[in-house]
Amino acid sequence: MVLLSAGCRSRAILLFSLLVIIALFNGSAVEARIRRYKWEVKYEYKSPDCFKKLAITINGQTPGPTIRAQQNDTIIVELTNSLLTENVAIHWHGIRQIGTPWFDGTEGVTQCPILPGTTFKYEFVVDRPGTYLYHAHYGMQREAGLYGSIIVGLPEGQSEPFSYDYDRNIILNDWYHKSTYEQATGLSAIPFQWVGEPQSLLIHGRGKFNCSALTTPSLDPGVCNATNPECSPFRLIVVPGKTYRLRVSSLTALSALSFQIEGHNMTVVEADGHYVEPFVVQNLFIYSGETYSVLVKADQDPTRNYWITSNVVSRERKTPAGLANFVYYPNHPSRSPPTTPPIPPAWNNTAPRIAQSKAIKALQGFIHTPPQLSDRVIVLLNTQNEINGRRHWN
Repeated sequence: MVLLSAGCRSRAILLFSLLVIIALFNGSAVEARIRRYKWEVKYEYKSPDCFKKLAITINGQTPGPTIRAQQNDTIIVELTNSLLTENVAIHWHGIRQIGTPWFDGTEGVTQCPILPGTTFKYEFVVDRPGTYLYHAHYGMQREAGLYGSIIVGLPEGQSEPFSYDYDRNIILNDWYHKSTYEQATGLSAIPFQWVGEPQSLLIHGRGKFNCSALTTPSLDPGVCNATNPECSPFRLIVVPGKTYRLRVSSLTALSALSFQIEGHNMTVVEADGHYVEPFVVQNLFIYSGETYSVLVKADQDPTRNYWITSNVVSRERKTPAGLANFVYYPNHPSRSPPTTPPIPPAWNNTAPRIAQSKAIKALQGFIHTPPQLSDRVIVLLNTQNEINGRRHWN
């Protein structure tokens, strides 16, 4: 046995304490990072479905940049509003904002809007893993393209309760050629004026409007150009035999959707940021503001490509299907599938939608039991008020 003097023991204890502090500091640095983003929001002419119109972009793109982080990371977004005449606010859909309610982004409720020409800094912690969204919360700017995805992974060293090889995300949307002001005017009018069906369904910001449907003989090809690369179909490239976690989100304005990958089953494993008991679907029914993770195995004939489709449900279909390509590597990405797009369930067939809703159950081991007693009861009331000849939605 080696005996240390009192002085040596003190120095050894001090050194050990320093090592523990350093280890703890390094561990926390690995587990939680600061993710910084600088965004400029402005209007630009875009042709996501081949028809050119004004869209709201973030750093020149719509959908906006995907935020990727790990659980307990801090997100800092410095947002500059370059819209000349409109305010802006961004809501972080699904983020709980524990301790930071003023960064929730609900304009007029938790924050003042960001004025034109000014910069505002959002700063918050993403405390739960899962698939989330962000979108404008001022007027109808979301419908003009101001939205994107938030992907929150587990800290290093932790694993999901399911396995996959690659992680991809897709946002679904409906797209109107009318300006958001035209849409809002009808929706708030008395009597109520339905805005009609969307002209296109976008899959990750891309769709295909039939330019020949515009009957003006002297139509400027710059207004609607089917060869515009901005409206080439979205392509999800997969490696044969690999399993993909596909995060599917919807931020439609007025459409419920079904989502399908031709010839491939989808295993639902996450809904709105919560793990669920896995169940298999061929069509995923998704409503605005919802997010799902599905596992898809690239296990079909790899010599061809397949359709990805979205279709309107809950009302008669008058909008063409949204189309994208599920591309098996090394097939050429622009090679169209040799088949016609699959036919979705009838728009008024509620049975598969009800079955999907009933199948969504929290995964064992990840059930968050609500408290049996409440400290306060809050009653929420949604109303449509008529004020000064206009309809106000609350």
